[in-house]
Amino acid sequence: MTFTAQQSRVDALVRLLGLVVLGFGAAMVYYTYLNANVAGMAPEIVTINYALGVLLLIVGFFATFAKFK
Repeated sequence: MTFTAQQSRVDALVRLLGLVVLGFGAAMVYYTYLNANVAGMAPEIVTINYALGVLLLIVGFFATFAKFK
């Protein structure tokens, strides 16, 4: 299967955006883990931040490693 130049650029752009989203998700989980025991942070916020970070990780992973036709 051959791709045109425009399809290859779109594929590369989607993969790049997937990597960016993957990075934001990893950073969100990491910083939430570091600051989870701060006195002013409610446990509900920590749970929501973890959930959003994992969701970003999953979406970024799928966008980065998807097979395009």
